[in-house]
Amino acid sequence: MKIQKFIIVGVGATIFYAIFLFMSDFNLVSEKISNFNIIFLPIILFLVPLSWLATFFRWHLLLKNSDIQIPIKNSFGIYISGLGLSITPGQVGELVKSHLLKKQFKIPITKSAPIILIEKFYDLVGAMVASILGIWYFENGSYLILFGLFLLGIIFAFISSRKLFNKLIKIVTKIKFFKNYEENFTHSYDVLNNSRRGKIGFISSVLSICYWIINGLIVFCILIALDITNVNFLIATSTYSLSGIIGALSFIPGGIGVTESSITGLFSLHGVEFNTGIILGVLIRFFTLWISVFVGFICLKLVGGFLIKD
Repeated sequence: MKIQKFIIVGVGATIFYAIFLFMSDFNLVSEKISNFNIIFLPIILFLVPLSWLATFFRWHLLLKNSDIQIPIKNSFGIYISGLGLSITPGQVGELVKSHLLKKQFKIPITKSAPIILIEKFYDLVGAMVASILGIWYFENGSYLILFGLFLLGIIFAFISSRKLFNKLIKIVTKIKFFKNYEENFTHSYDVLNNSRRGKIGFISSVLSICYWIINGLIVFCILIALDITNVNFLIATSTYSLSGIIGALSFIPGGIGVTESSITGLFSLHGVEFNTGIILGVLIRFFTLWISVFVGFICLKLVGGFLIKD
């Protein structure tokens, strides 16, 4: 995995945030940041890794369900490493976890790659549920939820039918990045299908919902810290999850730009000033995305992930 790609995305994100903040009133930005109630900072910094634990346990359970038995310490390190590449388009960079499993435990990519795919399915399930929690506060938010449920239904159909799944793989592997994974994905349907049934499907869905709710709490704490009291927890959670869905559908690395703009726009529907919304977008993404990317990047470097060739 080339470190240069990570740096390019990081520089691009920095430039975007500089322009994004430039659009706001500098004095207002300074005032809001300086008035940030730091008493909420320890709470936020506690919730950030707590959200990782929710999806980590989902990852570890999915591994065990596929008869991949590795020490929980190693499993955690590999999972955190994947966060470092979550800013890639569609989070496809998280396939580095499969490379690490092969490198450290000789586990075929054929067996682990579908687990990473099913994780994205459960992420969407959790986002949908979290969005619905506060949907009645949005005038037109139901349309996006309906679209999301429609998309969820299509994905579910593809992972429930071997014939449809194989057709999808043939289409996807025409993309240059995925071409090298064609054989791995083609022979991985059983792993994917077994990861969505019964108890494992229910627990994975619950853990996914917990992840989005915890992030909703992070957003809510940021709002209170900035003395924004006209937005409740349900609105905060729904706004964040809806923005996350929009950002993911854009297929832009990390949803950079799209997610922040969505956060700004959706909060403006609830009386938050545009300039304040811009600040919220940047702060929310710092705590819910960039901290995990930074920690994951360091972990990936420590476990030798950057030595893996594309």
